[in-house]
Amino acid sequence: MSPKQKVFLLSGILALLGISISVIIIAIGGGFSGPSPSITHPPTAADLWVVGQPVHSGTVLNYSLTRIGSHSSPWSSLGEHSSLIGSLVSIKFVQDESNSTNNNNDKWKAIIHVLNGTTPRVSKQDTVLLSKQQLINAGPINQGFAPYYEPIESSILEIRDIALGEAKYLVVGAEWNSITTGVTTNPVKVIAHGNVHTNAGIFNAYLLSYTIGSKTSRIWISHDVPLPIKAEVYNAENQLQYSYELVAKKL
Repeated sequence: MSPKQKVFLLSGILALLGISISVIIIAIGGGFSGPSPSITHPPTAADLWVVGQPVHSGTVLNYSLTRIGSHSSPWSSLGEHSSLIGSLVSIKFVQDESNSTNNNNDKWKAIIHVLNGTTPRVSKQDTVLLSKQQLINAGPINQGFAPYYEPIESSILEIRDIALGEAKYLVVGAEWNSITTGVTTNPVKVIAHGNVHTNAGIFNAYLLSYTIGSKTSRIWISHDVPLPIKAEVYNAENQLQYSYELVAKKL
């Protein structure tokens, strides 16, 4: 083999290695491990999910929700003393027209109605300003409504903290976050994909899961819905912290 041929051969090997390394970097950057996707089939922008997308003016999400007052969340300390037991929660998004120019505002007015399943049943409604990016609180919460809103923040809206304010891959094996308890760090990752049946319909959903204590917490997420469609979450003492399910929607 001539020196020129050796140079061409070496260049080709390095080029192939460069491609392989690039694919591996893409895979690592995608935050996944496991059989699907694989290094040869890395996730794409189409696999990304963002809290609050797609929300349109007029979007309505109705949930059944139980959120226990003795809340001990690894994600937030909200709502330590209030509960919503067997409640119905409706969230309607409308365009916030206040101080807007050409209707190009960066906030939603979320009209939230809560019907708590206590005896006697308690009904509360108020409007909360949420950003169009990640549905972050964008204004003060009325004091009288706070005991009803805080359990929603630390259950249905808790996905904001889990996602770390970032776009996340909805692919099996994608790692979203981690929880450290004592000396153990547990991953929060997508472990399964399939159809999920709810009162709001059948969804092609991904299962986000993590384990602390001996209980596994599960949150189901669909590309077609701006918030999770179902969840069952426990604390380190194996106590149920909250469970909810989408029961009706207008998207």
